[in-house]
Formats: sequence, structure tokens, C-alpha cells
Amino acid sequence: MKTLTLFFLLFASTFHSQEITIVSGNYKNLKTISEYNLVFDYSDLTVTDFESEEDYLQKTMLEKEQAKPGNAKVFREEWFADRAYRYEPRYIQAFNEYFKKGEIKVIKDRPDLPYTIKVHTTEIYPGYNNGFTRKSGNLEVTISVFKTENAENILFSTNITDVECNYAGDKATLEDFDFHQGERIAYGYWNLAKFFAKKLRRGIKYN
Repeated sequence: MKTLTLFFLLFASTFHSQEITIVSGNYKNLKTISEYNLVFDYSDLTVTDFESEEDYLQKTMLEKEQAKPGNAKVFREEWFADRAYRYEPRYIQAFNEYFKKGEIKVIKDRPDLPYTIKVHTTEIYPGYNNGFTRKSGNLEVTISVFKTENAENILFSTNITDVECNYAGDKATLEDFDFHQGERIAYGYWNLAKFFAKKLRRGIKYN
């Protein structure tokens, strides 16, 4: 019984805080689309409680370097490399797995496809886990859908906030605690993909 209760609490925590606001367009514009080119955008990214992404990087790099010489360089390199190495694959996998019959599919960097989904990350709170205390990270994202040949013609756009970067259960690749910041944030993209896929399926069905 305790195991079952824990499962439901974990499942609920994955989605309870996320909020979605449609900015423009309607789900009905997407009814006939089954395959999307997928692009990720990190331009003008901010980090919670910092003036800019660079301010966050400089402060954290100083702390890392004081703890161990050489760590600042590693941290900065991983901060950017994790986008393609961790975040984006996790998003793609979770989104495509949600549509078990392949009704809708996203493929990264396929400009030959007529329609594109752009995932624009606008804010990240990395969270922390030091072995004694932890706090989940958080994402804010704008997702836009448009014709690949005309990015100005937005068919659908939505803001998604309060996407929690937490351990996502059996489907996640990291065991036990989410000590690695890149893995922790990657869980946010996993949660984001499942959340948006769920909203997309419902929106298409009922509009």
C-alpha cells in the first residue's frame, strides 16, 4: 500500500504545478499534422534570481573554481553541451513515446518537413541537491508551431510555466538522487514533453 501511495504521489507531482496559456492560434489548426520538424531555442534565456544567464554562469563558475581549480571550465562547457546531450533527447523521447501508435512525431532538425515545432526556453531555475537538502529545478517555455517555410505565420503558440525539473520515475535514466544539474534540468524537458503532448492530444480531439 505504501508503494502504491508513493507511486501516485510521484505521478501527481510530475504535472500538478504546470500551467499552460495559449498565446495565439488554436489546436484545430494542428488536426491534420502528424510529423513535425523540431527546433530548440535558448536565445535571451534568463536564470531565476539573476539579471542574465551570463551573471548566473559567472557567479557559479567562481564558486566551482574556488572549490576545485578547473571546475569552472567544466561547468561552463557542460551548461551549454547539456542542451543537445541531455535536454533535447529527453524531450524527443518523452514526446514520441507518449504517442504510442505514432500518431504524432517530432524529429529534430528536419527542415524538409512542412511544419515546425519550436521549443523556446525563456527561463531556467536549476535547483540543487547537495546530498542533505534538495530543491527541484523549474522551466518556463514558449512552444510555437508554424509552417517551416514561413516562421512568421504562427499556427499555434503557448506559454508553459512552472515545469518542475524532478526525478521522473522509471523512465528517467538517472538512478536514486538527481545530483547532476544537467540531469535534473533534463527531467524538466521530459516532464515538459509529456505535458505538452497530453495537451496537444486533448486539444486536437476536442477542438
